[in-house]
Amino acid sequence: MGISIYYTARRDRELDGQELDRVAGILLQENAELFERLNRRLPAWKEEGIVPEYVADAGEICEEFGFYDVDGSRDPGVVLEGSTKVSHGDCGIEPMLAQLEHYMGSTLGRLRSALPGTEWDVHVDDQTLIWDEESREYAFTS
Repeated sequence: MGISIYYTARRDRELDGQELDRVAGILLQENAELFERLNRRLPAWKEEGIVPEYVADAGEICEEFGFYDVDGSRDPGVVLEGSTKVSHGDCGIEPMLAQLEHYMGSTLGRLRSALPGTEWDVHVDDQTLIWDEESREYAFTS
């Protein structure tokens, strides 16, 4: 059984071309930043036995943040939705926590800011995440 983060954005009108381009740019930047950060940590994780020796790149243990294909089959009002697996069967918990920290503290905040008037529902499996306006990031509920 894997652990995933799920995210859905809703609003009254569809995203326009500029917004879609903005979202695509954010995803490119955020995924590149995350993979760079994870790749810098791989040697230490391998040395500590957190990540198997055979792992040569973070892409082998980490999925990119992304959205399901936009094909018109979404529920009314849903403008974006997706999920990303964050658990890694052969790894310790550290890669999963690094991935969640990045998504909750950076990626989702940037997306929220880029799409004003959008309501977000974010959860890790059955645990709802809450938006903290002051810190501008998501957090687990108590």
